Amino acid sequence: MSNESLAKQKKEFRSFVLYLKQINPSWKAKEITNFLIQSENPPTYTTKNALMYKVSRILNRNQVDDLPRSGAPRTTTTHEYVQFVKANLRLTKNASIRKTNEKLQQQGFKTSKSSVWRAKQSLKLRWWKRETVQKLTTDQKLQRVIIAKRLRKKYGFKKGNKLFDWIYILNTDFSGTFTLCSQFNQHNEGIYAEDKSSIPYELKTRPKQKFQKSVMLWGGISYQGLFPKNSPIFVDEWLELIRPQGSNRQKKMYFTGERYAQFIRTIVADKVKEEFGDLSRVIFQDDQDRKQRMPVALDAVDYVFDNRIEPKDCAAKLSDVWPIEHVWGVLKEKLRGREYGNVQRLKNDIIDEWNQISLSLCQRMIEKIPENLKLVIDNGGNQIQK
Repeated sequence: MSNESLAKQKKEFRSFVLYLKQINPSWKAKEITNFLIQSENPPTYTTKNALMYKVSRILNRNQVDDLPRSGAPRTTTTHEYVQFVKANLRLTKNASIRKTNEKLQQQGFKTSKSSVWRAKQSLKLRWWKRETVQKLTTDQKLQRVIIAKRLRKKYGFKKGNKLFDWIYILNTDFSGTFTLCSQFNQHNEGIYAEDKSSIPYELKTRPKQKFQKSVMLWGGISYQGLFPKNSPIFVDEWLELIRPQGSNRQKKMYFTGERYAQFIRTIVADKVKEEFGDLSRVIFQDDQDRKQRMPVALDAVDYVFDNRIEPKDCAAKLSDVWPIEHVWGVLKEKLRGREYGNVQRLKNDIIDEWNQISLSLCQRMIEKIPENLKLVIDNGGNQIQK
């Protein structure tokens, strides 16, 4: 309820109480209270005594309007003052109450931070945190628009139309790293105490490993659900399987173009045949970083899949369009705040959360791809704000 409607209700209630007193001069607060309680729409007060106290106050004041507030009237927040606050706060990078107050003082205004805050409230300005987005050059933005138009024309605009091939897309990618230690906001990490010396060491410090153990995933999303269905593929496990005999076990294995090609020809090919059956109805899409652009990797994809989104249409920094990126974001948000003593427990939780993502959610994300592409076009190539 707005302040105006609340004030109106209060005045109507006071007016009614005074009217009852006028037509019944002998009535006091008790009689008026009893009448109000027995009416069809009694006032909402916690107790009868609370209502009687309110009626008594109205009778003593004997007026409908609010009494004037105590203290001197405000003289700081004039129209000129408020407009100056608006000019320095609204849509201004790195603006703050403190900086605006300092500028006002330099201009000769009698002001304080609380006065600036009240002016900000009257302007209905809210503070919004700036979002982190990928850095895009002018050429990259132009390329994003071109690719978005091309993909919509080739695969369809809306479900239900004659052309809507997005339901055959298998959108795949590698995830970022999932670490054993939870993510945290250092600005929220603190302890209240009289002085720093009274804080125990365990509360005063937050241990952090320099080289944290982590896992990376590979997976995909289609109109049939997540791929693979029961669990994403843990990259570290597969790399250990192909480690050459006699090699140094301490040396970390990395994905290269050759290994990605082997991964596509073996693991991915087998699982796609198992879960999709007819590969002629699958349109493969993967990211186009350096290892995936190598000829050996491109040849492997062409060998396994009859159809794919062309590499030239995947290299336009469209990570904000493809739903697999949203899946990784959902998993990281689900695991936020959890800490693990070993990698296996982390993997078990990842598998559990992977299986919680429903088929209907996957289908909605796939159906939104052309809508996301339209937003890229409408925004002139800038990253989509969801």
